[in-house]
Amino acid sequence: MSRAVRTPLARQDLKGIGRHIAGESGSRVVALRFLSAVERKIATYATQPELGERRPDLGVEVRCFPVGSYVVFYRPRKDGIEVLRVLHGSRDIPSVWRNRLEQ
Repeated sequence: MSRAVRTPLARQDLKGIGRHIAGESGSRVVALRFLSAVERKIATYATQPELGERRPDLGVEVRCFPVGSYVVFYRPRKDGIEVLRVLHGSRDIPSVWRNRLEQ
């Protein structure tokens, strides 16, 4: 059975995204709808981990896929995927990634 494990940073990212979307839209429903779309796509990639775009600049076996304006970064596992981060696509991803490693 395929599964998706989320790192603490990924869980934190998703909570922040939900709060941001709810605040910007004024609707918790809109935020929950987007987060559900993210979860559905994560579930799909958990069953087919090799689908994502490779990101060797971010680490060994790191891959990604977009959901709206956001990008989900993950690493394939034998039983699915490990979701590493979920970041807005307009951010300087390599810089954010490096800062994570320095903390």
